[in-house]
Amino acid sequence: MPNQSLNTPKADILVIDDTPENLNLLSAMLTQQGYKVRSVTKGSTGLRGADAAPPDLILLDINMPEMNGYQVCQHLKVNDRTREIPVIFISALGDVLDKVKAFAVGGVDYITKPFQLEEVLARIENHLTIRKLQTQLQAQNERLQQEIYDRAKAEEKFAKVFRSSPNPIAITTVSETRFIDVNPSFLRMSGYSLEEVIGHTAAELNLSKDKQALAQTIQLLPNIESVYNLEFEFYTKSREVKIILLSIELIDLSGVQYALLIADTSSNANV
Repeated sequence: MPNQSLNTPKADILVIDDTPENLNLLSAMLTQQGYKVRSVTKGSTGLRGADAAPPDLILLDINMPEMNGYQVCQHLKVNDRTREIPVIFISALGDVLDKVKAFAVGGVDYITKPFQLEEVLARIENHLTIRKLQTQLQAQNERLQQEIYDRAKAEEKFAKVFRSSPNPIAITTVSETRFIDVNPSFLRMSGYSLEEVIGHTAAELNLSKDKQALAQTIQLLPNIESVYNLEFEFYTKSREVKIILLSIELIDLSGVQYALLIADTSSNANV
């Protein structure tokens, strides 16, 4: 693969190893493959570098003076800025217990020295891909949580306006046009109680002379989305007739479509 140093690096990799020969070998190999490489010989220096500018992946030796690789990894995993960085241990220690400890402190992989170039590259690319997918999934989850929060706030605001509005307002299903909620102004206008309205249709309550007209209009909403200032003869429970202007809109509540009916009674005239 051609050198990509003049282009955007494939990823930023931090190599921590106290052996200069290993650092030079890994740095040259990874740079040739298009990666940006930072190399340090001390664990403490690597921790400062990772915290200052978190890399996409860390290659970490175990046997180092002052602070060994296990300790470095433990420090990385308790730091909010570095805990999600995948750490691949590269060590001459081949005992099973060494590998188990490496995974226990937070490593994602373990490569035994002497290593093969192809193996190192394959594992690096694999874990970078996994990390990229995890990051994308996390971003999607955060967007989803924000959307859920925004929707909840919007519905809370809608509920306050719905209850306090001086205009009679009702919400019905689209398919069966059954009332699922009405505000206090609607109850005052109709003379019905909430229990008498919820679950019923306008036709069942005889709210108009033409029992099917309102239902047919509501069922057209998926195609027309809204109707404004529709003159409507509204029959109260006591059979008083009120002339109202009715606006109907298609709304979404928790991912389900409903019809929002708002009555304008300002020009109401009793018949």
